[in-house]
Amino acid sequence: MGKLEFNNVSIPTTILLWIMIYPMMLKIDFNSVKDIGKNPKGLFITWFVNWIIKPFTMYLIASLFFFIIYKGFISKELALEYLAGAVLLGAAPCTAMVFVWSKLTKGDSAYTLVQVASNDLINIL
Repeated sequence: MGKLEFNNVSIPTTILLWIMIYPMMLKIDFNSVKDIGKNPKGLFITWFVNWIIKPFTMYLIASLFFFIIYKGFISKELALEYLAGAVLLGAAPCTAMVFVWSKLTKGDSAYTLVQVASNDLINIL
């Protein structure tokens, strides 16, 4: 399965993600997306948590594990690489899971779409 790739993108993973996301995307009223600006507080909270709180929290947690608890098991260079990965992972939640949790909690699909899209755009920058 690992060899089924196109431009370093796993085809099976891509298909499974779309199977998970597509049904939720069908229920989004894209006309309501334009109304998100009337209540931007949720977006500001999401951006603040994702880009101010979570990277530092992940830095502290990863430092504890990689430089103290697992110090004898991994090299300092590898620990630094893991640390960088943990910080990035903390700041960039899995898009598919955000949609799943929104669906499970009966959240606003349009609002979730804007939160995820804006966070992904920040990731790209």
